[in-house]
Amino acid sequence: MAMVTAARLKNSHVTVRAHCNTSSLRLFCGRLDGRSRIKSAFARSSSSISDKYVNNEQSNASQSEVNKFSSFASNWWDSRSNPLVGMNPIRVKFIRDVVHDYQGNGTPSEESQRSTCHQLPLHNKNILDIGCGGGLLTESLCRLGASRVVGLDASAKVVDVAKVHSFHESSRVAGLNCSGLTTIDYVGGVTVEEFATKWRSEPQPNESQNELFDVITALEVVEHVPNPSSLLQAAISLLKPSGILFVSTINRTMKSYGMAIVAAEYISGKVPVGTHNWEQFFSPKEIETMIHAGNSSMRNVSLSGMVLRPPFINMQWSLNPSDTDINWIGAYQKE
Repeated sequence: MAMVTAARLKNSHVTVRAHCNTSSLRLFCGRLDGRSRIKSAFARSSSSISDKYVNNEQSNASQSEVNKFSSFASNWWDSRSNPLVGMNPIRVKFIRDVVHDYQGNGTPSEESQRSTCHQLPLHNKNILDIGCGGGLLTESLCRLGASRVVGLDASAKVVDVAKVHSFHESSRVAGLNCSGLTTIDYVGGVTVEEFATKWRSEPQPNESQNELFDVITALEVVEHVPNPSSLLQAAISLLKPSGILFVSTINRTMKSYGMAIVAAEYISGKVPVGTHNWEQFFSPKEIETMIHAGNSSMRNVSLSGMVLRPPFINMQWSLNPSDTDINWIGAYQKE
């Protein structure tokens, strides 16, 4: 089985050069419509580890999962149709605060102290957003001052939506950072394992593009791939020393089954039926074990639950470090 070619990656790769508008960080909230009857409680989803995405030994994507999220692509930014829009503000807050606490921006020069750009929390950060979807988090990280954000997703269709949205007049990523223009690079139809192999082995047109990443995010992704450990290890291989990996997913508890599947999918219809498989949810401890396997350089730095505030129908979220029973987000730093 042949490795994915550089040509394939190149064809699926688009660079979006845009100004970062720091005065209008627009983060949305929303919900998904879906109606169905309650089915088997702990039944496995129809996706299979044997599903193939590309003819490649490094493939770590289920075709059924790729198809599922591709079918949501046109409504990715619709606050009435995508619950991740409502969750996005607290994900961004968690990332911003952890980066500030564990990386910061160093000691600014007198000139940079006068610059609005240097005051941005992600100023000069090189960031990889794994499972970027339609670009919700990707654009938010750009607006917070990152010098470069790479948005990566196994679905080429949702990445096409992200590319279009980055240019949309009402939501264009606009404004200046200190080095000029923030760049968003979208890579669609590629897994992080494939991306990591190409990134490490092939010289980029610009030498700075070969740099490893200060921040890598894998939010609401590990529960949708056949081999989450492989995804996490590939992500870690792309981190700089002191780089931070952010992971969020759903804990595998009875509470999460009741809320994230029964209530969300079958009773309220906020999420399409079949979106989640309870057996593919992970506890913080399980993710920590995957991250630390063969990586003594990684350390846990922060953990918090992401909790829906009542009335739940409004899809308003808050961070709660003491409640990781359902949705949670963690940060892990490379020493």
